[in-house]
Amino acid sequence: MKNIKKFLISSIILIVIGVVGLISVCTIFSLSSPVGTFGTGTAYTFGPGNMMGMMRGFNYRNQNVDLRNISFDKVKSAAEKYLNDIGLQNVKIKEIMEFSNNFYIETVEEKTGFGAMELLFDKTNGAIFPEYGPNMMWNQKYGMRSMMGNNQFDINMKIDEQKAIELAGSYLAKISQNEFAGDEGQKFYGYYTIDTVNNDGAVVGMLSVNGFTGQVWYHNWHGTFMGMEEY
Repeated sequence: MKNIKKFLISSIILIVIGVVGLISVCTIFSLSSPVGTFGTGTAYTFGPGNMMGMMRGFNYRNQNVDLRNISFDKVKSAAEKYLNDIGLQNVKIKEIMEFSNNFYIETVEEKTGFGAMELLFDKTNGAIFPEYGPNMMWNQKYGMRSMMGNNQFDINMKIDEQKAIELAGSYLAKISQNEFAGDEGQKFYGYYTIDTVNNDGAVVGMLSVNGFTGQVWYHNWHGTFMGMEEY
């Protein structure tokens, strides 16, 4: 984790700026929900414009990928180099999803199977950086808390995977008639990320559910789903 801190220290000013803006918005939505309010539909639906300024400071240098012919293999290789360069050799890539706006890269710890970092690959310049949203704000081990020097995390979330899927389903039922929660989720340190599907069971997008408060954060910065590879 020391390498990660060194890698991100040059962007600390952007973190502060982003946090100030985010706190202003999150105050409206109330970050602390008592157990009794699980499933009420409280959610975050920030677009890329809300978080882009905060996270662009974490862009990894250009991976020299031919952006005219991007493939899953090339994105995977670039992401593996990124993980190695920031000192996360114990983390592996589990899944890569291609969207119209970016590639989403899901990583997990090899020993525990817990989700580690969620990454984005920018199609316009080949940059790789930590995904904004839950990955930064709710991820207790690899997110902003760790960057600020807090290395404590709680793996005993109040909400289990099945309950998280139910909460995701309840939220989607309120905002869409054609999007539903998938039947499994990836457990991270503080939350779950769950694919969303259409009536035919095809992937549409994804959202995350806080494992302590039950709040939902829809990942509406990806664009249209195009395909995926699992490893």
